[in-house]
Amino acid sequence: MSYMKRLVEFVLDTGYEDIPSETFRLCKRHFLDCTGAALAEVHEIPGNIIFNYVKELQCEGSARLIGFGLKTSIDNAAFANGILAHAISFDDSGPSHPSVTIVPPLYALGEKYKLGGRQILTAQVLAYEVFQKFNLVVKDAWEIRERGWHPTGFFGAVTSSLIAAKLLNLTLEQSLNAVGIAASMGGGLSQNIGNMTMSLHAGNASRNGIIAAMLAKKGFTGDQDITEGRYGLMNALAGVDNYDIEALVRTLGDPYSVIDPGINFKPYPNCWGHHRVYDSMLYLVNEFDIKPENVESISCDLQPEKPTYRYTQPETDLEAKYSLGYGIAMCLLDRKLGIEQYSKERITDSKTCEIMSKINHVPQDIDSEKHKVTIKLNNGTVYSHSTEHSKGNALHDPLSDEELKAKYRNCARRVLPDDKIELSIKLIYEMQELSDITELMDAVTI
Repeated sequence: MSYMKRLVEFVLDTGYEDIPSETFRLCKRHFLDCTGAALAEVHEIPGNIIFNYVKELQCEGSARLIGFGLKTSIDNAAFANGILAHAISFDDSGPSHPSVTIVPPLYALGEKYKLGGRQILTAQVLAYEVFQKFNLVVKDAWEIRERGWHPTGFFGAVTSSLIAAKLLNLTLEQSLNAVGIAASMGGGLSQNIGNMTMSLHAGNASRNGIIAAMLAKKGFTGDQDITEGRYGLMNALAGVDNYDIEALVRTLGDPYSVIDPGINFKPYPNCWGHHRVYDSMLYLVNEFDIKPENVESISCDLQPEKPTYRYTQPETDLEAKYSLGYGIAMCLLDRKLGIEQYSKERITDSKTCEIMSKINHVPQDIDSEKHKVTIKLNNGTVYSHSTEHSKGNALHDPLSDEELKAKYRNCARRVLPDDKIELSIKLIYEMQELSDITELMDAVTI
């Protein structure tokens, strides 16, 4: 039995009318969030590097870079927008990062082929189904991260190829070839988490899926047993028999993965895995009005053995986003965690360094204890708190529409004027009414 074939058939055979309306409501929220993350990156160093890189290619085309408005080829646009969306670490988490490998190719394909909102939303729902099923196959993707693989680049490439296959009307055989091609084009190493190359994983996945589908449509072949074969993707990533391949089609569309388990929104621009600790820290600081000068020590399991936690002494903004201790220090000093807390000046500031020196790494064996924070004051008072579900958790504490829009406005105003910000929100929330996604791209570019 080919589980991948069953999954591909599901993607190709499912239409807009077959999908519950709740999935579209959720998808529009993720489309907005991913677009905002890309806009927030436009004036950052990685954003300028990728803009200049694409500009120097002098490649004509009809697809644009979010924020910049530069026109280029469909694959280059997906590549650049994937990098923009992931680089600032403000995109969603599923676990791993689905939207940065889904929304960028949807923008590129949509603008190139003048696709309508219903086509875009249908492909988006199904793309989340594919990406999240792969997470389940490998136990939520944590184990392969520790093996050195960053799943966003691998699962995203396959997902992107199926988005393109559906929107380009590929046959079943062509679509399976596209998956086989894309799986060999996937990539990403956990060692690069905490620098600019991490965002390249999303950019490559977004681009390579499109390339794979376009090649397959022209007759280029790939192994049609690429996920389950002896020398295929899952054995390479997880190890022989160290995964649950049946999860690829288990409860397929019942419910849709964007509904359950859902995809988490980040209220803070850093690693999602840190957020329970930050919520606990912010609770203690605000509830007991704790001042930095009154703190003797802070204790927490900093989990430095994990690839997404390993920067105990960060030197750059990107390393700081994967430093649990740095985020704890910002919670105490500023009582908030936003984009501005990750400036270069804050990372080397003497006050930041002083607070970080007071943080003690206390390893814990019980998962719930790994997210507990304990603050000891100079007068001997001790406060502790543990958060079960962090803010933004899809099932237990999701961001409201107003919170999500506020986050988007905060990101978008770094690039767009107010009128375009409000128009883009309106167009995304009414996506099903769009006859051509070009209208939305006009609203998110300058």
